[in-house]
Amino acid sequence: MFDKPIAISLSPNTEPDDVRLAIKELLIFNGWYASAKITALESTLNDYFGDGFKSLAVNSGRSALYLILETLGIGGGDEVIIQAFTCVAVPNSVLWCGAKPVYTDVDDNYNLDVNTLEKKINKNTKAIVVQHTFGLPARIEEIKKIAVKHKLHLIEDCAHCLGGTYKGRKLGTFGDIAFLSFGRDKVLSAVFGGAVITRNDKIFNLITAKIERLKFPSRFWVLQQQLHPILFSLLLPVYNLGIGKFTLGKFLLFFFQRIKLLSLPVYEKEKSGGKIDLFPRKMPGSLASLAKHQFTKLNRYNRHRREIARLYFDGLKGTKVITPNYDKNSVWLRYPVRLDKAGELFEYAKARGMLLGRWYKSVIEPAKDLSVVGYELGSCPNAEKLARTVLNLPTYPGLNGTDVQKVIAMIKKWSITK
Repeated sequence: MFDKPIAISLSPNTEPDDVRLAIKELLIFNGWYASAKITALESTLNDYFGDGFKSLAVNSGRSALYLILETLGIGGGDEVIIQAFTCVAVPNSVLWCGAKPVYTDVDDNYNLDVNTLEKKINKNTKAIVVQHTFGLPARIEEIKKIAVKHKLHLIEDCAHCLGGTYKGRKLGTFGDIAFLSFGRDKVLSAVFGGAVITRNDKIFNLITAKIERLKFPSRFWVLQQQLHPILFSLLLPVYNLGIGKFTLGKFLLFFFQRIKLLSLPVYEKEKSGGKIDLFPRKMPGSLASLAKHQFTKLNRYNRHRREIARLYFDGLKGTKVITPNYDKNSVWLRYPVRLDKAGELFEYAKARGMLLGRWYKSVIEPAKDLSVVGYELGSCPNAEKLARTVLNLPTYPGLNGTDVQKVIAMIKKWSITK
């Protein structure tokens, strides 16, 4: 058996039992859309958040955000404040509702800058979306006070932070409503999937009615997602087997994507702000089953990520990279560092079989044209600076201490030449 590569985004959460479950779900053809599996996932989420919070599963995090905005009555002429260091899926959901995303700068913790927030609020502002980037908690209490003061809806983006807390309280429970993502490289993975979290009965009932009218994704789309952990279990062990750039694993990845057995996390049309019919859709039962199974690992996964982060904090002392502020409440979905030549180090690592991350190498990643999503260059200087200088180090469940030391040694060796 060959060693798997150090890879931050190639099905990072998948373990052998997940592959076995994916195979099982794949073979139960008449269970792909089973409602009992969706209900079981929602019950698991309800139990986790407790205190009257209820959940609704859908096929992606952006589907969840879109439904939230639509249910809150946000549309033409309205503005929604989001941070300018995020995935294009966030402003897209705003645009799909006919509203305008208004970008605010971020602090050095990669989260919404409280000090610039109120400057963005006007009579058209209807909501604030708060992202807990990399699992690092935003200053949610201060943001909530501002939202209450201006009578704005507060939406928590928990795509990166499931399991994280702020002052002993679960992230996702501070706002009027929150959403999760079960994407392929999130805290827990069903390859695609998301959920709405709220304890507002009126909002819950309205979104429930909307979801009941939605269609399920096509069987081929469900097939693509179920194949994802299975195919990656085959190609990852041979990913670096070959000569230079020409390896068996890279060929298999290219081949599976070429014949469309593997889907991409962001579709081409979305990169230009376009909406595709796939979002929003119902959550397929087979993917809900994958997410529920991963939920049994949540505490273990997050303990592991925190332990890996601690190794980076200790091992990178004295190097040229700028490490983040330590936060014991973070789940450290990825460990972000900053340096002037982030892209150069990324390529240096890649040439040595280490696939690090570039969330987010553009303020709105991977938007093809920032103007299409309503962003004006120069409007959020710190977000733009972080995008130029950020590099993500892996913390995923399959990464071990030896792997971490390899990453640290690689960074130190690169630093000597700079």
